[in-house]
Amino acid sequence: MNHKRGSILIMVIWSLFFLSMLGLAIKAYIRPNLDLASRLTRRAKTHYLAKAGVEKAMAEIENDNTESYDTLIDEWSNNEAAFKDVKLGDGFFSVKYLPASAPAEEGNFKYGLVDEERKINLNKSGRQVLEKFFEMAGGMTKQDAEDMASSIMDWRDEDDKAQRGGAEKGYYSTLRPAYNCKNGDFEVLEELLLIKGVTEEIFNKVKDRLTVYGDGGVNVNTADELVLQSLGLDKELAGKIMEFRNGEDGKQATLDDNAFEDTETIPATLNTYVKLSNSEVAELNKLFASGLLTVRSDNFTGKSFGQLADTRGIALVTFVFNRKSKIIKYWRQI
Repeated sequence: MNHKRGSILIMVIWSLFFLSMLGLAIKAYIRPNLDLASRLTRRAKTHYLAKAGVEKAMAEIENDNTESYDTLIDEWSNNEAAFKDVKLGDGFFSVKYLPASAPAEEGNFKYGLVDEERKINLNKSGRQVLEKFFEMAGGMTKQDAEDMASSIMDWRDEDDKAQRGGAEKGYYSTLRPAYNCKNGDFEVLEELLLIKGVTEEIFNKVKDRLTVYGDGGVNVNTADELVLQSLGLDKELAGKIMEFRNGEDGKQATLDDNAFEDTETIPATLNTYVKLSNSEVAELNKLFASGLLTVRSDNFTGKSFGQLADTRGIALVTFVFNRKSKIIKYWRQI
């Protein structure tokens, strides 16, 4: 009898051992899957929060009170109340950007969107604008800036004949790896890195003031002084435009800012604020006639960050929205 009881006890102990091992094995198998499911759930939530920021941005653009012209004090621009740490469910989103050439520090970020019309258009700008821009923004010599302009125009045009200092398929076919000259418009800004002479250093200097969206007109109400000078305005006239825009307090994007409400009256409006010479009036009229100046923006870039309150994970959606067509032209989600 005792022998029988001892056998039963041993069997029970072995059963408990095997059940314990089975439990550990099941836990080892299930735990990573539960962790994965949890991570995927958090990731999905952060991405939906970032997408909510995109929807908020498009709503602010549609609610713009000045449809015929756009300025840096519009609701879509530099608006912390609308775009900073907006709570939604168990997380929040922010839509923010770093102004051109500003150090990447938290205090330098602005909350809102960037209109693409404040930038130089890679697809529409002529040689003189490109030369001036790369000389100023890229810190290039005059000759290097001329060569850069030629290379960009060769990339855009349909022929295979290289302009002086430029590059066509004969140059790009000698590279390793080799690739074709596009002979078409730039589709994304990073395509500029394929152009002869463009280094990562140069790209980082110029990228915040270049665009591939829009019809080429630069918004005189939102462009900075360097961009205005790149269009051909001399430094003094560009300074007068900035003085007018900044208003009495001399600061950008504050409530007392002034705005040009239509392109035809830019010289007259500016002349009432600061005296213009006849040559300066002629200079502005020439830019207006060439289509290089506008007062309205239709393409807006945003970076929407989604985050859960109890985690460090962040989702980022970078997008470009066209107000006229109501189409998202660019979407990158990470």
